[in-house]
Amino acid sequence: MPRQRVGKTFILAISILGLAVLFQVGAVGLAFFERYHPLAEIEPPLAPQPGIAAPKDAAVENPTPVEQAGLPKPTPVTPPLPKREPSASEARLAELVEDARALRERGDTSTALTRLREAQAIFPNQAIVISELAITYEKMGLTDKAMEEWRSIYEMGESAGIYFSAADAKIKEVEAQAQASSAMPKDTEGIQPGSVLGLEEITQDEEADPTAQRKFSLKIPLKSAPNAKIDVANVVIQVFFYDIVDDKDVVQTNAAVNYRWSTNPPTWQEDDVEILNVEYLQPQPDAKARRNAEDRKYFGYVVRVYYKKELQDMRADPVTLLKQYPPPLTLDADSSK
Repeated sequence: MPRQRVGKTFILAISILGLAVLFQVGAVGLAFFERYHPLAEIEPPLAPQPGIAAPKDAAVENPTPVEQAGLPKPTPVTPPLPKREPSASEARLAELVEDARALRERGDTSTALTRLREAQAIFPNQAIVISELAITYEKMGLTDKAMEEWRSIYEMGESAGIYFSAADAKIKEVEAQAQASSAMPKDTEGIQPGSVLGLEEITQDEEADPTAQRKFSLKIPLKSAPNAKIDVANVVIQVFFYDIVDDKDVVQTNAAVNYRWSTNPPTWQEDDVEILNVEYLQPQPDAKARRNAEDRKYFGYVVRVYYKKELQDMRADPVTLLKQYPPPLTLDADSSK
């Protein structure tokens, strides 16, 4: 059989067809490669989820912190400190102080002092005990002893806390009162020059009375000048008590006030000192009135002495009452009442 010769046209067509086939096979292979390539090579690593452990064979580089994943940062919890129980001596101290306060409010200042001295034996340098002693002495009219206690607190300095401020205020108040008293010059007998009567130290005695909200007596010693002949009819002694209402308004008291001379009538003949006793009695309100009663407490007093309508001497506790209610130098018809 004769051999058929292949022409150039046929060879060219076969070559073109073969190139087309190779091109298609390459495109399919590239598409397959891109689709099934491992995700770790084309996607960023995922952050581990809280509570899910990563597989041991999973190699994740630079894991994203929890804060950067948008989750709240854990808040550290501090365990509460254990509550400190007071010691037996501290508990006893608090009990004695509370007992002393209650006794003092009832007017039993003597027993209150006993409780406070027992507390002072447990803690000798406790400012709270010393301040309660000072307050109790004040209620008993023992001003000098009270000031000794306040000064001992003041000497403690800032370590006494709020009691240092209270002592500082009390000392300044007494100094102001002394300055007010010294404004009226006294002679060697303690009487203002030109006057025939003068006041000595006033004391206050608390009295226990279950029917009274507060009951006490002022002892007001009134001294005459040497060789002075006192006309009792011309002696006027004014004693004003003041209460504080709702802890802000100072007003004249509505309590019952009674006067009694130790020697009746006073003459200043056998002795140059006569004592006027003035009782303050604020009764307890009944149950019905207590619901609507105002919060009224005793605040202080002012004492003025006149002879023949001329001011002889004056006292006040607290001394600020002298500034709030200054005395007239001469009595008129209205002020003598």
